[in-house]
Amino acid sequence: MITLHGKTVRQSLEEILLPASTALLVIDIQNDFFDEEGVFAGAGRDMALAQAHLPNMRQLIAEWQALDLFTIFVRQITLPDGRGDSPAWLRLKVRDGKSPSYTLKGSWGADFCDGITPREQDPIVEKLRPDAFLGTSLDMLLKANGIDTTVVVGANTEGCVESTVRSSAHHDYYTVVAEDAVASSNVQFHDASLALMKERFLVASSRRILDTLKNNRH
Repeated sequence: MITLHGKTVRQSLEEILLPASTALLVIDIQNDFFDEEGVFAGAGRDMALAQAHLPNMRQLIAEWQALDLFTIFVRQITLPDGRGDSPAWLRLKVRDGKSPSYTLKGSWGADFCDGITPREQDPIVEKLRPDAFLGTSLDMLLKANGIDTTVVVGANTEGCVESTVRSSAHHDYYTVVAEDAVASSNVQFHDASLALMKERFLVASSRRILDTLKNNRH
């Protein structure tokens, strides 16, 4: 730890990952972003990395829940008939030829992937844009539960994950990325995003994150 302007600043994972004040943000682990039958795969996206890292996501979430730590599930939603989409946002959504109606509310594509299971006490936050804080109750939920640190997992690394990681830091949370539990349908963008986040935020393996939290319970 260091002291700046009379304020204690936690720096290492061991100092930052305190069980009582750390939340897991599960970002968009939904069929349209992971499954071979989903919209992204149907648009020709490569699902290999998403499929390879999905077991890591399941394992991290299961162990986190077993430790009875605060967990928030976030999912991307598209409203019927583009009711949540501005013209500018529609342009961004179709820039690479995919349908703008991925994760359509109420559809199979919007459902969480198999094995991604919120408990009764786990809040589910729906969002219309990549940043999980934008226009949602996420910040209120975190603050109401005494959270000052977030651990982020899910998809897509360069999109909703990185957008949420940046916003988490901008909302004054210590922010950690689980390196082996984020994924994208574009490996080049995934690698570039992780390289950037390693320079600005804390990035660590799922195992190190979980072991640090377990050690800090004692």
